[in-house]
Amino acid sequence: MYSKIAILSSLVLAMFLLSCKKEDDSHIPQPGKGVFIDHGFIPVAVEINPSADIQEAIYSTNKVFVATSDGIWKNDLTTKAWSRSGLEGKRITFIYKHPTIDKKFFAGISPDSNEKSLYVSTDEGQTWTAVESPVYSSLESTYEIYVCMTIHPAKPNIVFANLMGGTTIAVSKDGGNTWHRNNYAEDSNFSYPCPIAVIPGNTGKIYQGAEAPLDDAWLATYDINTTDPVMLSNFQKVIDMDVWENRRPNELATFPYTPNTLYVGQEGALSKVTGNQSVFIYKSDEKSTFPYSYIEGIWVDPANTKHILFGGAVNGEQTTLSLYETQDEGKTVAHISDKLGMTEPQVRDIIATDSYPAILIKDDILKKARLVLYKNQ
Repeated sequence: MYSKIAILSSLVLAMFLLSCKKEDDSHIPQPGKGVFIDHGFIPVAVEINPSADIQEAIYSTNKVFVATSDGIWKNDLTTKAWSRSGLEGKRITFIYKHPTIDKKFFAGISPDSNEKSLYVSTDEGQTWTAVESPVYSSLESTYEIYVCMTIHPAKPNIVFANLMGGTTIAVSKDGGNTWHRNNYAEDSNFSYPCPIAVIPGNTGKIYQGAEAPLDDAWLATYDINTTDPVMLSNFQKVIDMDVWENRRPNELATFPYTPNTLYVGQEGALSKVTGNQSVFIYKSDEKSTFPYSYIEGIWVDPANTKHILFGGAVNGEQTTLSLYETQDEGKTVAHISDKLGMTEPQVRDIIATDSYPAILIKDDILKKARLVLYKNQ
């Protein structure tokens, strides 16, 4: 038989272990229970990407850079102060940070007359220079508008960009200085702006999401020619309306810690695509209580890839904030609806930082743009 002392010791140990488990459980982050850390409004009235809604903010060395209708603005995350970062007075269509070349940024603009439509910075946005030859439209007698960009993960000088014209992809073989339409096409085609991505785990293909023609939403791949990357061949739809219905892709997000996965922000949905398989992480329909939010911003937690923060806006009046969080990859989703004192807030982008994800929010009624960090409790 056990002695009374041994039994008492076992009970004490069990109570200790139970108390430890309870304390550990209490520290598991709860979706939608985080707090916002306010970094304030851009100090002038601006629109966020009036020409496109794809790549709107980047992070670099403790600063968030934002593409606006009045140049590029940056927020110092330490001081929370806003300041300009070049291209003042220009309508910025996208901003992109090179993933492997330090301090190299790209930014597109809506050009006037013969103004170049693409700029590059090699000093983290302190100075900007127009690239030598963006794609030019002889029909419109203007340089074409760039709306998003991706870099070949294994070849840092091969740059792909989608043009405003639709499914036409522009390609640069010299780090972004000179450009050609894919397959050296003479003209661009027309559709909604299309997001593109090359995922780290499959560098031989480029993905493109589109609704082209109208009311035909899809995700497709092209093979990248190893000799001449301008040549894109073997167009194949990976996901079509049989799976997605007509939910136009608005954002393609990739992360180095999920190398074989593509996260797709859509009309009323967020999808996870692996290979040719797509699953909905979030989906709004007649059975859902969620707003029909067009998802524009996606952040996947590098410490737990099932933890995802995503958001966007409805097509119409913003009665709530369209921000969502899941800790289990969509099995349960929390809607963070607080409008944060704004009139019609729209989530335009969610950016990874060295601390917490940063959320860019705009309000077209107030003509303001705001940055907040989201700390999960």
